[in-house]
This record gives sequence, structure tokens and C-alpha cells, in this order.
Amino acid sequence: MPLGDQALALLTSALRDPMVVTRYRAKMVQVPGSDCLWWRGAVSGRGHGRFHVGTFPAEEGRAAGRDLCVIAHRFGYALVFGAAALNGVPVLGHRCDNALCQRIGPGHVQASSHALNRRAYLARRFVAGNPLGDARGAQGRSRELRDLVPGGPGSGGRRAGPAAAAGVTAAAVRPVTTRPGRG
Repeated sequence: MPLGDQALALLTSALRDPMVVTRYRAKMVQVPGSDCLWWRGAVSGRGHGRFHVGTFPAEEGRAAGRDLCVIAHRFGYALVFGAAALNGVPVLGHRCDNALCQRIGPGHVQASSHALNRRAYLARRFVAGNPLGDARGAQGRSRELRDLVPGGPGSGGRRAGPAAAAGVTAAAVRPVTTRPGRG
């Protein structure tokens, strides 16, 4: 769904603000054994990351203080391709089937359509071991994985994240400092 003029202007401003971009990047980590960039911030009801972009200024008839939150990978897409390009894309599909993934590009988060995204979901949902069929649901799975990532809300900085079962230590999981989709 395209953003309105005011939301698009706020998003464009946020993309140019180094503090906002740094805050976004600080919520991602690279986990050994995974090509995804894992989100460790707030999670939406559908299991995607949520990112607070900013607060709308006061305007006639409305008080200041309304917040703009976006799905985190949509902010990442706008960082790579621009706010106008994001506004022209109805759906971003996770080809990696990881709703927390912030890597923009082939095999991960890509521009899609509702029909293509639905077809891809239906084709992979019942494949054995695919995260799309997880009994916890998208939100439950995402929250549990996010909470395992060091620095995530429930981690206490103690566990190694999604690679914990593989014996990866918390020291091996590193924050992302490169531009999403470029590193």
C-alpha cells in the first residue's frame, strides 16, 4: 500500500538522517551459518520487524505526536532503492522465508506482487522443515528467534541466536555495520 504524502516525506527525511539509519542498522546482526541479516528489534503481528521512523509534526487540526512505524525490511528497501521506489512496490517477498531478514537482494527481500508472493508461499509452505509451516506461526517463530539473538529483547545478551543449536557462541554473532544488501 503506497504511503501518503506526509508519510512519504517523513520516510524520505528519515532515510537522510544518519542517526535514524544508524538506529536501524543497530537492530541487525549477522549470524554465522545464515546469509540473512537478522532483525533483533520489535516484531509485528505477522512476524516482520517493525521500525519507528519518526513522529509527524503538528498540523492544522491534528496534534503532533503521531508516530510512523514501518515494516523494517521496507525501510531497508528504501535505504537501497529510495522512498519513491518503495512507494511503487506493493509487496516485498522474503525468498529466504525468514520474516526477520533485512538483506535486500536476490534470494532474500525482493520486490514482488501480492499474487507472486502468495504463489511462492503456497509452493513452499508444506515443504518439510520450511519455516512457513512452523506451528508457532510467523509471529511466534519470529519473536522466539529474535529473542535468541544477542541484544534482542529476551536474550539478556546470553544466547547465540538462531545458530545456538549449531553451537555458535554469542561472540561469533556480530552487529551489521555495512549497508543492507551490500555486505
